[in-house]
Amino acid sequence: MNNGSMANFICELRKSKNMTQRQLGEKLNITDKAVSKWERGLGYPDVSILSSLAEVLGVTVNELLNGERSVALPLEANALIETTLQYANKVTFNKKESVKFVAKIAITVTCLLGIFVCMICDMAISGAFTWSLYPISAISFSWLIIIPLFQLKKNNVCMSLVSLSVFIIPFLFILNKIIGGTKFMLPLGIPVSLIAIAYMWTIYILASIKNSAKWNMAAISILLGIPVSLIINYIVAKFTNQPIINVWNILSWGIQVVLSIVLFFIGKKQEF
Repeated sequence: MNNGSMANFICELRKSKNMTQRQLGEKLNITDKAVSKWERGLGYPDVSILSSLAEVLGVTVNELLNGERSVALPLEANALIETTLQYANKVTFNKKESVKFVAKIAITVTCLLGIFVCMICDMAISGAFTWSLYPISAISFSWLIIIPLFQLKKNNVCMSLVSLSVFIIPFLFILNKIIGGTKFMLPLGIPVSLIAIAYMWTIYILASIKNSAKWNMAAISILLGIPVSLIINYIVAKFTNQPIINVWNILSWGIQVVLSIVLFFIGKKQEF
């Protein structure tokens, strides 16, 4: 397998299909920088995506590896290549699943350990569960949000957001109950939390749009943070009698605008 011929072959096939490096990368769930490295002969495609890359480019894996079309090999050799790739894909998948399993166990054990330590210290100091209820509820809430990221093979971020959306209000009610009830916790916490969650869902949807310029989506997400923070400031001002807009708000919004403009320009540059 010649790295130079393979690099040129991938570049020619991509251009013949009128695809940019970014578009090819999106089809394979990789970055355009990775595609650029292949085409410059600075690296090889990972074995786990060779089959998908060959399918997108309209060639066989054998042709892709050899860097040219119509390379005739005995049927047994082709079958061996496909079997080897399937095995490599399976090994890669199993490794990823093992890492995810270890991560879930480590996170769960750490959370349980934290809860246990808080309970023991609280009982030893106060003789009852008092301050420990705060970290216990916070740790439990965090576990419910983090675990979906490792639990599912697909849409794990979506399920983590679903978990956050479902449990945030009960979490606030529990905190309010532990505190003993205040006039600020629920009236202020619920609307602010719902606005923040809506903003996160918006970012997730923008990031999930296929065939979209990711730099532009990132710029839009940052700009959307300005009206979101303004709404939150308005809600907080109703309870605290503080001004809705201050110098720090103006400064942070200015930085967000500048950053968004920079991202838009980067996105435009990537198109060419």
